[in-house]
Amino acid sequence: MSLIQEKFSSLFSNFEVTTQARPDGGILLTLRGDGREFKRSISYQQLHNGDQLSWVISAIRRDLAEQASELPQISMLQSQQRFALPTYHSL
Repeated sequence: MSLIQEKFSSLFSNFEVTTQARPDGGILLTLRGDGREFKRSISYQQLHNGDQLSWVISAIRRDLAEQASELPQISMLQSQQRFALPTYHSL
């Protein structure tokens, strides 16, 4: 089991987790459990950037909750951090 698969297995312990390598260096993540299957393609950049990876994990959790009709509270969705827009100053 690869390190990436172990990480996702620990995050989604109630699912059977499989990962498949993609030609671009990313993975195809498959979660199986409760009679359902969920697939998500994760790019190389998302896997190797901490902020992007945490956003992907939050998005997967949200999508799983939506499928199970267990949507989280609005405050939980608002906790996803976004990047600030650049600020420009005239000289």
